[in-house]
Amino acid sequence: MTEPAAMTSEIYEAGDPRLPDELKDLLIRVLTKHLENTTNPHYTELMRKLWNACVSLPPTEEQKVPLALLMSEEVEHGVITARILRGLGVDHVDAPISQYLFDLSLDTWTDLCFFHSLGDRVGMYVGEAWGDVPYAPLRSVSPRLHRDETGHATLGYRNLTRLCQTARGLDAANDLIHKWWPAALDMFGTSDSKFSEKYVRWGIRKKGNEELRQDYVHDTRPMLEELGIQVPADSANRRFL
Repeated sequence: MTEPAAMTSEIYEAGDPRLPDELKDLLIRVLTKHLENTTNPHYTELMRKLWNACVSLPPTEEQKVPLALLMSEEVEHGVITARILRGLGVDHVDAPISQYLFDLSLDTWTDLCFFHSLGDRVGMYVGEAWGDVPYAPLRSVSPRLHRDETGHATLGYRNLTRLCQTARGLDAANDLIHKWWPAALDMFGTSDSKFSEKYVRWGIRKKGNEELRQDYVHDTRPMLEELGIQVPADSANRRFL
């Protein structure tokens, strides 16, 4: 079939035979690469790693409770993604998680604070446009997913704020920011991605990779600096420019 040159105003339901081929292919691509998918064994392994960190690294027992709730939401997100992919004809995914931030070690409480405050914060920018995608199953869950990611990032920042209130904690944050900041920026992908324009045209993203990255930097750097964290240059130790 002939694909439209611009994003359609029509909303397609699951199983709709009129779903444009290009939109279907892009949805499958972005959701297959999306890390939250309970059919993907690599996501299951990441959940094991995160659960261990969430129950072993917090400095107080009370701080484990909101992290446990966060983990339950992450698992549910994986179920949601798997369900949407199933509606697109994909029953199982076995793909390594492409963003290397998720391969970084979680050795300390500071690591976990950065993981949530920076890593989950990326999800607020990358997934916030899903409410405009012309595919009803994804469009309908987008507000909830974005709300959850915002909550996860807010919890991470709250924990990071508390950590940085002591000299020892701030020293640890200034040491590990060099590990987490470049990895967070690289989560947006390469600046010259050939898929960015297509994602924007179909409403899967509001902006291209580099524009989203710059929005993230503009909003996030001042938040870290307010805590006394000395954020490195945005190009330092980056893998994807």
